Amino acid sequence: MNDIQRIAIITGAARGIGEAVARRLAAANCTAVITDISDNGEATASKMREEGFQAVFRKMNVADFDNVSAVVKGIAEEFGRVDILVNNAGIRPTKPFEQMTLADWQNVLHINLDGAFNCCSAVLPLMKANHWGRIVSVSSLAAQQGSTGGHTHYAASKAGLLGLTKSLAREYARYGITVNAVSPGWIDTEGWGGALDGKRDEYADRVPVGRLGNGVDVANAVAFLASEEAAYITGINLPVNGGLYIS
Repeated sequence: MNDIQRIAIITGAARGIGEAVARRLAAANCTAVITDISDNGEATASKMREEGFQAVFRKMNVADFDNVSAVVKGIAEEFGRVDILVNNAGIRPTKPFEQMTLADWQNVLHINLDGAFNCCSAVLPLMKANHWGRIVSVSSLAAQQGSTGGHTHYAASKAGLLGLTKSLAREYARYGITVNAVSPGWIDTEGWGGALDGKRDEYADRVPVGRLGNGVDVANAVAFLASEEAAYITGINLPVNGGLYIS
């Protein structure tokens, strides 16, 4: 297990993949700053502290530029720096394209893509000043192969994250900052809603490795990209999909 020992902000970390990432980074001796728009993040951080991890919760709305700036500034003042940012917060509502309103479209892009922009804007000056930083954004299999069943806005937002990742990687590499993405495939979390009920075996059979992924699978990939071992890796998208899609 990588011993990272850094200050890490993880967005959308009250549950699911975000919580798994927070736990994995905390296990690598990071201070996990759990951020979420939901107050449930406090219970997540509290439970992690009871288990011996260094974790705190800060309520944050990634879609609000001013709120993100203020929260990140407070974190930097409290801990002295911000080393790692994991852009995980996002939504995945279902709406067939012809029923999708402009408001539907903009809401998903605003949270999933603008939210990452807001967070990167807040942390990059801090990382640049310290000449060290790791940014990992959670994209999606949908960004690579497209999405069916009413998730066009989601796929577009996640594809946008890949463009953001590559561009920032080029711009900030000279400052000791790496910027990468991970693209989960079918991960068994609350984000599926009830779509997997009674169908887990069916979906698992369609994955070459023979099972659905879990939050730990994604968290391990994020932790590697956030570590010193990945210092020469930047601008990549790391698929975490069990062979479901191979580009």
